[in-house]
Amino acid sequence: MRSNVRSIEEYLGEADRSPTALGLMLAQSLKELREEAGLTPAQAAKIIGVHASQMSRLENGQRRWQETGLVSALRAYGVGPEGDHLTLRLLRASAESEWKTSFRSDVLPGWFKLFAGLEPAAKELRSFENRAVPGQLQCEPYAQAIVEGDAMGATNLARRRLKLRKERQERVLRKNGPAQWVVLEEGVLDRQFAEPHVIRAQLLHLKKLLEDYPQITVQILPTRLGVSRPSGSFTYLRFDLEGISDKVYVEDPTGAKYYDDEEELQEYQMTFDRLAASALDAEQTPRILDEVLKGLQ
Repeated sequence: MRSNVRSIEEYLGEADRSPTALGLMLAQSLKELREEAGLTPAQAAKIIGVHASQMSRLENGQRRWQETGLVSALRAYGVGPEGDHLTLRLLRASAESEWKTSFRSDVLPGWFKLFAGLEPAAKELRSFENRAVPGQLQCEPYAQAIVEGDAMGATNLARRRLKLRKERQERVLRKNGPAQWVVLEEGVLDRQFAEPHVIRAQLLHLKKLLEDYPQITVQILPTRLGVSRPSGSFTYLRFDLEGISDKVYVEDPTGAKYYDDEEELQEYQMTFDRLAASALDAEQTPRILDEVLKGLQ
C-alpha cells in the first residue's frame, strides 16, 4: 500500500505537472466511478454513445476524453453537475500542450511517448543498465556518440534525438525531480562507444552528478559476480500520484513493453532488489570511477 499519495487536486496545483500523468489520472478516476456505479464497460459505452473498444482505450488512457462524452459519463455514473468542476479541470489540464509534442515519430516513437511523459512525474526511477550509462545521466559528447551510432549516419535525425535527450534531462534533473537509483553493469564504464576522451568526460560527468544531486544513487555490479542478470535493461517507475500505478518499462528490438500488473511489478521489484544487494555499495562508486579514469589516461 502506497503512502503519502498526492491527490488529483494537489497535483493539478503543481507548476511542473505532466499532462501525460494527468491523462492517466483522469482515465483511472472515471473507471473507478463506472465501477462504483455498477456498470460494465459495454453498458457504459452504450449509454455514453461510444464503441466498446473505444471505452477500453478511454479507460486505459490511450484515447482522450472529449468534454461532452465526459459529462455524459459523469451523469451515467451518478455524478451531478456539482461534481463536474474538478473532473473538467483535470480534462483541460491533461489536454495542455506538452513539450514532447514538438518531436516527430522518428525521434519520439509511439512506444516511447508514455515513458517520456511519465518519467518527470515519477517519485523514483529505478534502473538496471547493461548497455550504456542511462540517458538521463549522459554528458553531451557521450550522448552524441551513442545517438549518432544508433542513427547510422543520419545527421539530422541524430541532432533531433540529441535534442530530445537534453529536454528529458532538463525535466528529470531538477530540484524536485524524481529520485534515481541505478544499478550499472561494470562493463558499461569503459565500453568504447567513442574515443577515450569522451568516455573520460562521461565518467567525470557522472561523478559530478553524484556530488551535485543527492537524489541520484549509482551502484556498480561487478562483471565477475555470478548473480543472475536480466538479458536487457529495464526501468521501474514508482509513483505517489492518485490513480497512477507503478510501471516497468522494458525496451526490445521492436519497441518497448510496459508492465503494471501487480505480479509483474513484484517480480521486477525482486529482481532489482537482488541486483542492488549484489552490487557494490553506492559509497564506492566514486572510487571505482576514479580507477577506470586512471586506466583511460
